[in-house]
Amino acid sequence: MNKFLRKHWPLVAMAFLLAAMTVYLFQARMQPVEQKAAQDKESEEGIRLKDIHYVQDDPAHKVKWELDASEAKLSKDQQFVTFANFHVTLKPENKPVVTVQGKQGEFDKRTGLLVLQGDLAGETEDGYRFTTEQAVYITRRAIWKQTRPLRFQAPFSLLKARDSFSISARRSCRSSRTPPP
Repeated sequence: MNKFLRKHWPLVAMAFLLAAMTVYLFQARMQPVEQKAAQDKESEEGIRLKDIHYVQDDPAHKVKWELDASEAKLSKDQQFVTFANFHVTLKPENKPVVTVQGKQGEFDKRTGLLVLQGDLAGETEDGYRFTTEQAVYITRRAIWKQTRPLRFQAPFSLLKARDSFSISARRSCRSSRTPPP
């Protein structure tokens, strides 16, 4: 036996390695693999901050914005920010500045979507005001999208909408629902 091992030790080592790999692969196959959901952002929480001031000044986006919040959470890859009790100031290029206050929000750097919700109250520098429960600001196009009821007040008029409503920065409003006859 000793003579056999001296002569064929590389083959014995390879057989042992192959047996170990086979056992490992069968164990991996029997245990379920837990995959992270792409939208499970809370599990990827990286940094938690209190009383923050955040400035987003990305040339790829058509808007500069500032965020003041009582609490913020930054994901591990720093691509996703959630925040609570906030005050946001949006400064689009060649358009009126908009300030919004609310209870919670999130910003995804990959998509450029700023999702705000919870008793939102906003105002532009030229006197337009709005209130709603949820709104989405698309920073790359500098436009608002909202799917919840909206109350929009211009300096001399009042507008209410129940369905999807888009407010562009060109001071035009468009509703996706046609009015009843």
